[in-house]
Amino acid sequence: MGLAGVLALGACGRSGHRDFADAEREEPPRAAAPARPAPPAPEDSAAVAARVAAAEDSVRRAFQQVRKLRWREVWGLRRDKNAEQIAIAQSLGIRVSGEQEIQRLVRAGRLVPLGDSTEHWVLRRMEHSVPYATPDTRAMLLELGRRFHQRLDSLGLPRYRMKITSVLRTDETQAELRKVNPNASQTVSAHEFGTTLDVSHQRFAAPADPEGAAAAGWEVESEMLDSLGVRNFQALQAELGRAIAELRRQGALRVMMEDRQPVYHMTVARRFGGRSAAAGTRR
Repeated sequence: MGLAGVLALGACGRSGHRDFADAEREEPPRAAAPARPAPPAPEDSAAVAARVAAAEDSVRRAFQQVRKLRWREVWGLRRDKNAEQIAIAQSLGIRVSGEQEIQRLVRAGRLVPLGDSTEHWVLRRMEHSVPYATPDTRAMLLELGRRFHQRLDSLGLPRYRMKITSVLRTDETQAELRKVNPNASQTVSAHEFGTTLDVSHQRFAAPADPEGAAAAGWEVESEMLDSLGVRNFQALQAELGRAIAELRRQGALRVMMEDRQPVYHMTVARRFGGRSAAAGTRR
């Protein structure tokens, strides 16, 4: 069976991941941009252009060396069905009714904010979920981000970041989702326990902005990397999928690689033993 056949067999008809489609339509509002520096001198612009062109050639060659996911790898990423993830979510998470309870649980340390932009991930616009998770879930996500970057480093690729499209749903947001999406669960969703999140496997963010002298010409380089990431998403999908599969084999998470909504739907599967959920700097 080819890769397309495996994707078709694994499609999840009741996932209800509306947030991904909403995210694709509209980005979150951005803060006012700082004042732009003075235009670089012509000789500086030429140096930046030469550097970006050399980087583009290097990244393109590195992408060509990456193997796409094989059908056996896809099959391994499609083994954890919704019912299993819900059972784990119920055992490791906490069900939340609304915003006031979220804030109470944050104060108690039982939920933590993910942060909208870190060195490992960025958040997409979320219509029917909020970016909070249990400390174990955030620790798992940090470990996944580290392993994803290690794989990219070994291939000579830039440290692209994951795009998170859905996290915690409250009773209220799940009810709202049911009104607009008939595929949304009519009983309970794993997303209601702070243990589950969706990460796009077709869209990735350019690396976090460098600091200091390395930032010269970064806007141009970032646009180039974004463009290459879109054209080579299957390579990034594969390396992220392999990092996820490694953590799955170690019992750290459960995953369903979805097709109808192009996300890795993941639930943390064990405690992370006091790993700092606050780690990871906001960029």
